[in-house]
Amino acid sequence: METLAVVTRNQFVESIHNGCICVVDHKGKIIYHKGDENTKFFFRSSAKPIQIIPFIERGGAEKMNFSLKEIAIGCASHTGESMHVETVNGILTRLGLSKDDLHCGISGPYNEDEKIRLITSKEKPSPLHAGCSGKHAAMLAFSKYLGTDISNYEDISHPVQQEILKVISAFTEQDIDSIPTGIDGCGVPIFMLPVNKMALAYAKLTYYMEDDKSKYHQSSRTVFEAMTKYPEMVAGSKEFCTELMQATKGKLIGKIGAEAVYCLGIKKGNLGVCLKIADGSERAVYPVVMQLLSELGVLEKDEYEALKHWHRPELKNNLQERIGHIIPVFHNNKIIRLGDRVNSK
Repeated sequence: METLAVVTRNQFVESIHNGCICVVDHKGKIIYHKGDENTKFFFRSSAKPIQIIPFIERGGAEKMNFSLKEIAIGCASHTGESMHVETVNGILTRLGLSKDDLHCGISGPYNEDEKIRLITSKEKPSPLHAGCSGKHAAMLAFSKYLGTDISNYEDISHPVQQEILKVISAFTEQDIDSIPTGIDGCGVPIFMLPVNKMALAYAKLTYYMEDDKSKYHQSSRTVFEAMTKYPEMVAGSKEFCTELMQATKGKLIGKIGAEAVYCLGIKKGNLGVCLKIADGSERAVYPVVMQLLSELGVLEKDEYEALKHWHRPELKNNLQERIGHIIPVFHNNKIIRLGDRVNSK
């Protein structure tokens, strides 16, 4: 692992975030990396744009009348705003199901305004507010399309999860038997893979959507179009994934995963990116992504201006006084230690 970002107080390094980065093309050629490109960790919610591929590929999304907006919520780690809740509930209603059929558990909305609204109106959160409810709704739809039992759709032995595992294997070029699995926070299987192979999955998605001879052409194109057309569904108001895709207007997709995983699929060059902050701290992810996009020359000036508040975010104390920054440092190729002075610019 290499030092990717630091947290400063009065320009002195107070905390250090190590991690790894890998950028590959659709053939798996490494374009850029920091740290060991074979480092393994769980794909977490960054896997969602790949997990929904078999549902589309097998014809389920078309048969179940999924709109692009609904595909986007199927790829989402959403913030539980009304637009998300209503979209997921709409899917379930059309399927003849209810929130009780979701096996993602109950969690309060991540969005602060919605959280306050629920409290003041004395409403209780439901599975619809859970950030993974869209993915689970899509899995339920896939299960119904396949004619399988929906009561255990989250089990790894279920046909839905086996179809997903096959596609994960295809997109990462890893044998199914070589992919360790775990249980994600929402109860479904999740996959441990090398960082370069998770990057490869995103590179392949961007390549397949342009290659009309590819088996996964239409499904990859649908996912990319859904996420870039409805970025507010993928995360939510004031969230990085949403703002990134809004600002870049169809040139890339980006998806956060729990424990500080982040993946990108970049249209130009069919590049895939995967990065991980070793200590699982999300606060370091977005400055690192911003620096990497700058290093790769992906962002135009106006795009960067719309996103620059994520690059070196200010840290404030309880009095709203600026006391430091989170600063990406991996591009400097310098050894940085606690107590070193680092310029915020």
